[in-house]
Amino acid sequence: MGSTSCSQDQSLIKVEAWGGSGGSEWSYVAKGGITEIEISSGWVIDALSFKGINENSVLESSQKFGGGGGDTRIITIDWPREYLTSISGIKNDHWGRTVVESLYFKTNLNKYGPFGGTNPNRPEGSPFNVPLEDREIAGFFGRASNFIDAIGVYWKGPSIPIVTIKANEGITMNMDLPRDVGPWGGNKGKSWDDGLVGGIQQIDVHVGNGVVHAIQCRYHGKDGKLVLSKRHGGGGASKVYKIELEKNPSEYLVGITGFYGPIDGNCCLEVVRSISFYTNKGKYGPFGSEIGTFFNSPVSNAKVVGFHGTSGQYLDAIGVHVDYS
Repeated sequence: MGSTSCSQDQSLIKVEAWGGSGGSEWSYVAKGGITEIEISSGWVIDALSFKGINENSVLESSQKFGGGGGDTRIITIDWPREYLTSISGIKNDHWGRTVVESLYFKTNLNKYGPFGGTNPNRPEGSPFNVPLEDREIAGFFGRASNFIDAIGVYWKGPSIPIVTIKANEGITMNMDLPRDVGPWGGNKGKSWDDGLVGGIQQIDVHVGNGVVHAIQCRYHGKDGKLVLSKRHGGGGASKVYKIELEKNPSEYLVGITGFYGPIDGNCCLEVVRSISFYTNKGKYGPFGSEIGTFFNSPVSNAKVVGFHGTSGQYLDAIGVHVDYS
Protein backbone atom coordinates (compact mmCIF):
# COMPACT_ATOMS: atom_id res chain seq x y z
CA MET A 1 0.00 0.00 0.00
CA GLY A 2 0.95 3.64 -0.06
CA SER A 3 1.97 5.51 3.04
CA THR A 4 0.79 8.22 5.39
CA SER A 5 3.21 10.73 6.82
CA CYS A 6 2.47 13.06 9.68
CA SER A 7 4.18 16.32 10.56
CA GLN A 8 3.56 19.35 12.68
CA ASP A 9 2.70 22.53 10.73
CA GLN A 10 5.81 23.51 8.89
CA SER A 11 8.10 26.38 9.88
CA LEU A 12 10.89 27.83 7.76
CA ILE A 13 14.55 27.09 8.28
CA LYS A 14 16.73 29.98 7.13
CA VAL A 15 20.07 28.95 5.62
CA GLU A 16 22.86 31.54 5.46
CA ALA A 17 23.26 33.82 2.45
CA TRP A 18 26.38 33.64 0.27
CA GLY A 19 27.84 36.67 -1.49
CA GLY A 20 28.56 40.26 -0.55
CA SER A 21 27.07 42.90 1.73
CA GLY A 22 26.09 45.42 -0.94
CA GLY A 23 22.60 46.25 -2.12
CA SER A 24 19.30 45.99 -0.28
CA GLU A 25 17.64 43.00 1.36
CA TRP A 26 15.14 40.92 -0.63
CA SER A 27 13.06 37.86 0.17
CA TYR A 28 10.54 35.54 -1.46
CA VAL A 29 8.65 32.57 0.01
CA ALA A 30 6.11 30.54 -1.96
CA LYS A 31 2.90 29.83 -0.06
CA GLY A 32 2.66 26.40 -1.69
CA GLY A 33 5.54 25.51 -3.99
CA ILE A 34 7.92 27.19 -6.43
CA THR A 35 7.00 26.48 -10.06
CA GLU A 36 9.24 28.85 -12.03
CA ILE A 37 12.54 30.71 -11.67
CA GLU A 38 13.56 33.45 -14.10
CA ILE A 39 17.31 34.13 -14.16
CA SER A 40 18.92 37.12 -15.88
CA SER A 41 22.66 36.59 -16.17
CA GLY A 42 25.84 37.20 -18.13
CA TRP A 43 29.18 37.67 -16.41
CA VAL A 44 27.27 37.53 -13.10
CA ILE A 45 23.71 36.90 -11.90
CA ASP A 46 21.94 40.15 -12.77
CA ALA A 47 18.44 39.39 -11.46
CA LEU A 48 16.04 36.74 -10.20
CA SER A 49 12.26 36.44 -10.07
CA PHE A 50 9.97 33.60 -9.04
CA LYS A 51 6.52 32.14 -9.53
CA GLY A 52 4.71 29.80 -7.16
CA ILE A 53 1.37 28.17 -6.49
CA ASN A 54 -0.35 29.06 -3.23
CA GLU A 55 -2.48 26.77 -1.07
CA ASN A 56 -5.54 27.57 -3.21
CA SER A 57 -3.77 26.59 -6.46
CA VAL A 58 -3.48 30.25 -7.54
CA LEU A 59 -0.30 31.25 -9.41
CA GLU A 60 1.58 34.11 -7.73
CA SER A 61 4.58 36.06 -9.07
CA SER A 62 7.35 37.80 -7.14
CA GLN A 63 8.86 41.12 -8.03
CA LYS A 64 12.15 41.15 -9.93
CA PHE A 65 15.17 41.24 -7.61
CA GLY A 66 18.29 42.83 -9.10
CA GLY A 67 19.04 44.91 -12.18
CA GLY A 68 18.06 45.04 -15.82
CA GLY A 69 21.05 43.44 -17.52
CA GLY A 70 21.86 39.96 -18.71
CA ASP A 71 20.13 37.35 -20.84
CA THR A 72 17.00 35.74 -19.45
CA ARG A 73 16.45 32.00 -19.00
CA ILE A 74 13.54 30.28 -17.28
CA ILE A 75 13.41 27.11 -15.18
CA THR A 76 9.98 25.43 -15.10
CA ILE A 77 9.42 23.10 -12.14
CA ASP A 78 6.65 20.48 -12.23
CA TRP A 79 5.62 21.03 -8.61
CA PRO A 80 4.54 19.11 -6.53
CA ARG A 81 6.04 16.11 -8.37
CA GLU A 82 9.29 18.07 -8.69
CA TYR A 83 10.61 20.45 -6.05
CA LEU A 84 13.78 22.41 -5.28
CA THR A 85 16.25 20.84 -2.87
CA SER A 86 19.55 22.70 -3.25
CA ILE A 87 21.54 25.48 -4.92
CA SER A 88 25.24 25.96 -5.57
CA GLY A 89 27.32 28.64 -7.22
CA ILE A 90 30.31 30.95 -7.14
CA LYS A 91 30.72 34.36 -5.53
CA ASN A 92 33.32 36.71 -6.95
CA ASP A 93 34.48 40.30 -7.21
CA HIS A 94 32.65 42.41 -9.80
CA TRP A 95 33.39 46.09 -10.23
CA GLY A 96 34.85 46.32 -6.77
CA ARG A 97 32.29 44.39 -4.75
CA THR A 98 31.41 40.75 -4.08
CA VAL A 99 28.35 39.44 -5.94
CA VAL A 100 26.90 36.08 -7.01
CA GLU A 101 28.75 35.18 -10.20
CA SER A 102 27.02 31.91 -11.12
CA LEU A 103 24.28 29.56 -9.92
CA TYR A 104 23.00 26.01 -10.24
CA PHE A 105 19.54 24.95 -9.04
CA LYS A 106 18.89 21.33 -8.09
CA THR A 107 15.55 19.56 -7.65
CA ASN A 108 14.69 16.03 -6.58
CA LEU A 109 14.65 15.16 -10.30
CA ASN A 110 16.97 17.51 -12.22
CA LYS A 111 19.88 19.93 -12.09
CA TYR A 112 19.61 23.29 -13.89
CA GLY A 113 22.53 25.51 -14.85
CA PRO A 114 25.04 26.92 -14.85
CA PHE A 115 23.67 30.45 -15.06
CA GLY A 116 26.13 33.36 -15.21
CA GLY A 117 29.91 33.15 -15.06
CA THR A 118 30.43 33.85 -18.76
CA ASN A 119 33.60 35.98 -18.39
CA PRO A 120 36.50 33.61 -19.17
CA ASN A 121 39.12 36.13 -18.04
CA ARG A 122 37.80 36.65 -14.51
CA PRO A 123 39.97 35.24 -11.69
CA GLU A 124 38.54 32.15 -10.00
CA GLY A 125 35.93 32.92 -7.36
CA SER A 126 34.78 31.18 -4.18
CA PRO A 127 32.32 28.29 -4.59
CA PHE A 128 29.37 27.77 -2.24
CA ASN A 129 26.54 25.30 -1.93
CA VAL A 130 23.52 24.62 0.23
CA PRO A 131 24.12 21.42 2.21
CA LEU A 132 21.97 18.76 0.56
CA GLU A 133 19.18 17.50 2.81
CA ASP A 134 15.90 15.77 2.17
CA ARG A 135 13.97 19.01 2.41
CA GLU A 136 12.12 21.23 -0.03
CA ILE A 137 13.27 24.81 -0.62
CA ALA A 138 10.32 27.10 0.11
CA GLY A 139 11.95 30.38 -0.92
CA PHE A 140 15.02 32.57 -1.21
CA PHE A 141 16.46 35.72 0.35
CA GLY A 142 19.56 37.84 0.01
CA ARG A 143 20.77 41.25 -1.13
CA ALA A 144 20.48 42.92 -4.54
CA SER A 145 21.22 46.15 -6.39
CA ASN A 146 22.13 46.12 -10.09
CA PHE A 147 23.09 42.49 -9.51
CA ILE A 148 22.33 39.69 -7.06
CA ASP A 149 24.80 40.55 -4.33
CA ALA A 150 23.92 37.58 -2.10
CA ILE A 151 21.53 34.62 -1.98
CA GLY A 152 20.32 32.21 0.69
CA VAL A 153 17.44 29.76 0.99
CA TYR A 154 14.47 28.98 3.19
CA TRP A 155 13.84 25.29 3.75
CA LYS A 156 10.47 23.84 4.60
CA GLY A 157 11.26 22.27 7.93
CA PRO A 158 8.88 20.28 10.11
CA SER A 159 9.52 20.95 13.76
CA ILE A 160 9.60 17.19 14.41
CA PRO A 161 10.75 14.36 12.11
CA ILE A 162 8.18 13.03 9.67
CA VAL A 163 6.67 9.75 10.85
CA THR A 164 5.59 7.18 8.27
CA ILE A 165 2.51 5.21 9.27
CA LYS A 166 1.69 1.81 7.78
CA ALA A 167 -1.84 1.42 6.51
CA ASN A 168 -4.00 -1.41 7.84
CA GLU A 169 -4.08 -3.88 4.96
CA GLY A 170 -6.95 -6.22 4.34
CA ILE A 171 -9.59 -4.07 6.06
CA THR A 172 -12.53 -3.59 3.70
CA MET A 173 -15.81 -1.68 3.73
CA ASN A 174 -19.33 -3.01 3.57
CA MET A 175 -19.98 -3.22 -0.18
CA ASP A 176 -23.59 -2.09 -0.59
CA LEU A 177 -24.74 0.11 -3.45
CA PRO A 178 -24.84 3.75 -2.37
CA ARG A 179 -28.08 5.65 -2.10
CA ASP A 180 -26.27 8.98 -2.06
CA VAL A 181 -22.75 10.36 -2.03
CA GLY A 182 -23.08 13.02 0.62
CA PRO A 183 -22.03 15.44 1.76
CA TRP A 184 -22.12 14.38 5.39
CA GLY A 185 -21.53 16.81 8.25
CA GLY A 186 -22.80 20.17 9.42
CA ASN A 187 -24.77 22.79 7.51
CA LYS A 188 -22.32 25.70 7.78
CA GLY A 189 -19.49 26.83 5.53
CA LYS A 190 -19.20 27.52 1.81
CA SER A 191 -19.77 24.85 -0.80
CA TRP A 192 -16.80 23.48 -2.74
CA ASP A 193 -16.37 20.78 -5.36
CA ASP A 194 -13.14 19.40 -6.80
CA GLY A 195 -15.13 17.80 -9.61
CA LEU A 196 -13.99 14.81 -11.64
CA VAL A 197 -10.32 15.41 -12.33
CA GLY A 198 -8.66 12.10 -13.17
CA GLY A 199 -7.89 10.04 -10.10
CA ILE A 200 -6.60 10.77 -6.61
CA GLN A 201 -2.88 10.44 -5.89
CA GLN A 202 -2.47 12.13 -2.49
CA ILE A 203 -4.70 13.39 0.32
CA ASP A 204 -3.55 15.83 3.00
CA VAL A 205 -5.72 15.72 6.14
CA HIS A 206 -5.26 18.68 8.52
CA VAL A 207 -6.21 17.67 12.08
CA GLY A 208 -6.12 19.33 15.49
CA ASN A 209 -8.00 19.16 18.81
CA GLY A 210 -10.04 16.18 17.66
CA VAL A 211 -11.40 17.98 14.58
CA VAL A 212 -10.67 17.79 10.85
CA HIS A 213 -9.64 21.35 10.04
CA ALA A 214 -9.10 20.90 6.30
CA ILE A 215 -8.52 18.53 3.41
CA GLN A 216 -6.44 19.04 0.26
CA CYS A 217 -5.83 16.61 -2.61
CA ARG A 218 -3.51 16.02 -5.52
CA TYR A 219 -5.28 14.63 -8.57
CA HIS A 220 -3.99 13.26 -11.86
CA GLY A 221 -4.74 15.82 -14.56
CA LYS A 222 -5.67 15.00 -18.14
CA ASP A 223 -2.09 15.73 -19.24
CA GLY A 224 -0.69 13.32 -16.65
CA LYS A 225 0.59 16.05 -14.35
CA LEU A 226 -0.54 16.32 -10.74
CA VAL A 227 -3.14 18.99 -10.01
CA LEU A 228 -3.30 20.48 -6.51
CA SER A 229 -6.79 21.25 -5.24
CA LYS A 230 -7.61 24.18 -3.04
CA ARG A 231 -7.33 23.60 0.69
CA HIS A 232 -10.87 23.10 1.93
CA GLY A 233 -11.00 24.39 5.50
CA GLY A 234 -8.96 26.57 7.84
CA GLY A 235 -5.34 26.68 8.86
CA GLY A 236 -5.45 25.95 12.58
CA ALA A 237 -4.40 22.28 12.50
CA SER A 238 -1.58 20.93 14.65
CA LYS A 239 -0.79 17.97 12.36
CA VAL A 240 -1.01 17.20 8.66
CA TYR A 241 -1.38 13.56 7.58
CA LYS A 242 -0.25 12.84 4.02
CA ILE A 243 -1.78 9.80 2.34
CA GLU A 244 0.16 8.79 -0.77
CA LEU A 245 -1.47 6.07 -2.85
CA GLU A 246 0.71 3.50 -4.58
CA LYS A 247 1.12 3.79 -8.34
CA ASN A 248 2.41 0.29 -9.12
CA PRO A 249 0.35 -1.73 -8.63
CA SER A 250 -2.47 0.77 -8.79
CA GLU A 251 -4.13 1.75 -5.52
CA TYR A 252 -7.39 3.69 -5.54
CA LEU A 253 -10.05 4.89 -3.11
CA VAL A 254 -13.28 2.94 -2.75
CA GLY A 255 -14.95 4.89 0.05
CA ILE A 256 -14.80 6.96 3.23
CA THR A 257 -16.23 6.70 6.73
CA GLY A 258 -16.20 9.13 9.60
CA PHE A 259 -17.98 11.04 12.33
CA TYR A 260 -19.40 14.54 12.46
CA GLY A 261 -20.64 16.54 15.41
CA PRO A 262 -20.30 19.79 17.37
CA ILE A 263 -16.84 21.08 18.13
CA ASP A 264 -15.80 21.32 21.76
CA GLY A 265 -17.12 24.53 23.29
CA ASN A 266 -19.52 25.34 20.44
CA CYS A 267 -22.55 23.07 20.33
CA CYS A 268 -24.06 25.08 17.46
CA LEU A 269 -21.26 24.31 14.98
CA GLU A 270 -21.15 20.77 13.60
CA VAL A 271 -18.09 19.74 11.60
CA VAL A 272 -16.29 16.58 10.50
CA ARG A 273 -14.67 15.22 13.67
CA SER A 274 -13.02 12.15 12.13
CA ILE A 275 -12.45 10.59 8.73
CA SER A 276 -11.05 7.30 7.39
CA PHE A 277 -10.20 6.41 3.79
CA TYR A 278 -10.61 2.92 2.31
CA THR A 279 -8.72 1.78 -0.78
CA ASN A 280 -8.71 -1.45 -2.75
CA LYS A 281 -5.78 -2.49 -0.53
CA GLY A 282 -6.76 -1.39 2.97
CA LYS A 283 -7.59 1.47 5.30
CA TYR A 284 -6.02 4.82 6.26
CA GLY A 285 -7.13 6.42 9.50
CA PRO A 286 -9.05 7.30 11.49
CA PHE A 287 -7.86 10.92 11.53
CA GLY A 288 -9.46 13.00 14.30
CA SER A 289 -11.78 11.94 17.13
CA GLU A 290 -14.47 9.33 16.49
CA ILE A 291 -17.17 11.33 18.25
CA GLY A 292 -20.69 12.19 17.11
CA THR A 293 -22.77 10.85 14.23
CA PHE A 294 -21.29 8.10 12.06
CA PHE A 295 -21.36 8.36 8.25
CA ASN A 296 -20.07 6.22 5.40
CA SER A 297 -20.04 6.00 1.61
CA PRO A 298 -20.24 2.27 0.83
CA VAL A 299 -19.80 1.46 -2.85
CA SER A 300 -19.70 -1.61 -5.08
CA ASN A 301 -17.07 -2.13 -7.80
CA ALA A 302 -16.46 1.60 -8.06
CA LYS A 303 -13.76 4.19 -7.45
CA VAL A 304 -13.90 7.41 -5.46
CA VAL A 305 -12.44 9.94 -7.90
CA GLY A 306 -13.10 13.25 -6.15
CA PHE A 307 -14.57 15.10 -3.19
CA HIS A 308 -17.09 17.85 -2.55
CA GLY A 309 -18.50 19.45 0.58
CA THR A 310 -18.60 22.63 2.64
CA SER A 311 -15.90 24.35 4.67
CA GLY A 312 -14.99 27.47 6.57
CA GLN A 313 -12.69 27.48 9.56
CA TYR A 314 -13.09 23.68 9.59
CA LEU A 315 -14.12 20.92 7.19
CA ASP A 316 -17.85 21.24 7.80
CA ALA A 317 -19.02 18.44 5.49
CA ILE A 318 -17.63 16.06 2.89
CA GLY A 319 -19.01 13.88 0.10
CA VAL A 320 -17.53 11.82 -2.71
CA HIS A 321 -17.69 11.52 -6.49
CA VAL A 322 -17.93 7.87 -7.57
CA ASP A 323 -16.96 6.39 -10.93
CA TYR A 324 -18.58 3.04 -11.85
CA SER A 325 -16.78 2.66 -15.19
